[in-house]
Amino acid sequence: MRKLYARPLPGVPPAIAKMFDEIAAASLDGDIIDIGQAYTITGTFTPTRNLNVTTPTAANIAAVLATLISDLKAGGSTKTV
Repeated sequence: MRKLYARPLPGVPPAIAKMFDEIAAASLDGDIIDIGQAYTITGTFTPTRNLNVTTPTAANIAAVLATLISDLKAGGSTKTV
């Protein structure tokens, strides 16, 4: 889920405003981008999203892991850090 930031709107009943506040608070729990920020990658790698499980190599596993961490930090494979 993407982070949601809600601002109070005049005239919204308190019960409904509280529901939106709960949704906004839940959007901040376990955010994948926040989790990814704790990791760093040193060196360079070629983005690789194909894990060879038949005959894996350390280089393939490292490239897939680095790509996954990079994607987590960016919030998706089509976004940039």
